[in-house]
Amino acid sequence: MKRIALAASGWLAVITLAHMALNVDWNVMLNDRMPVEKRKLNVAFIPVT
Repeated sequence: MKRIALAASGWLAVITLAHMALNVDWNVMLNDRMPVEKRKLNVAFIPVT
């Protein structure tokens, strides 16, 4: 049982790290922590087809 819990925890960690590496825009996250004078304006849009 301990081996299954360890494997499940490892799998969860791998999937979480992969998601964070591939799907999180770290430049936006870092931009939010910069002083207001140095921030860049990020404009998002939804394309309409």
